[in-house]
Amino acid sequence: MGRPTAVTRTRAGLERMVVQLEDRTTRALVLGGGLALSFAAHAVVDPGAAWLAAPVAFVAGIAVGTRLALTIAGVAVFGHLGIDVADGLRGDEVLGLLVRSTVLPFLALAGAAGAQLERQRDRALHQAISQDPVTGLLNVRVFYDEVDRLRADGTPFSILLADIRGMRRLNDTYGHPTGTEAVRVLAHVLRRATGNDAAASRLGSDEIGVLLVGEDRERCRAVVKDVIARLGHENVTLPDGEAFEVHAAYGIARWPEDADDAVALLRAADRAKDRAKAAGLDEVGQA
Repeated sequence: MGRPTAVTRTRAGLERMVVQLEDRTTRALVLGGGLALSFAAHAVVDPGAAWLAAPVAFVAGIAVGTRLALTIAGVAVFGHLGIDVADGLRGDEVLGLLVRSTVLPFLALAGAAGAQLERQRDRALHQAISQDPVTGLLNVRVFYDEVDRLRADGTPFSILLADIRGMRRLNDTYGHPTGTEAVRVLAHVLRRATGNDAAASRLGSDEIGVLLVGEDRERCRAVVKDVIARLGHENVTLPDGEAFEVHAAYGIARWPEDADDAVALLRAADRAKDRAKAAGLDEVGQA
């Protein structure tokens, strides 16, 4: 690999700086101290030292957001302007003061814009490595990591598996894009029915798994009942104009009662789901 570019080194430096400035006390000391230093140097040493406020305004944009950064830049602008007036402002200095008064807020905005772009990049990267691109649910790796975390914490949980009925026929007759839309519908309904606290993942082409923390079997059955009711209002429109009603088979397994490790627990839920399939549409099996 080649040597890091200047842009890469700058980005890495800024990222380290932002991490250090996450602490509120450190942030106040750095920004307040930087402003105080620029005021003191301007008043005592050299009027040109007023430009020490420039990095402070830029860092403020990165660390505290647009509104507060502009406030800090405004304090710098008027503070240094006050020192210039107190020292006796000359006519040939007016242009320089106008430039400085414009640049400081601009640097604050530039820092805030850069920080926003970096946050968007981080969110996009997080989504790329943690989400299933079709459904927006967690991918399998993150799902297993969450299972392992709950087991390590000793937190009881249930796994609910949902497997769409009729997917093979749907894919063979209308193509995989239509089958994918059915998976999206089931994912959307499961996410709404289980809430933000549940971890849902696409485990297979037409199978979705949900972690329900602390939920007992009866609560899981109530969730499934809610999912079935919601699916009744979420049909998939087929290419021929007909509607495909999304039905699924459901399997429930609990940790630690039904299995100790993640693989055995998923197998238990899968066997329960197979029993539900044999029983008919929208049935629920328990390990």
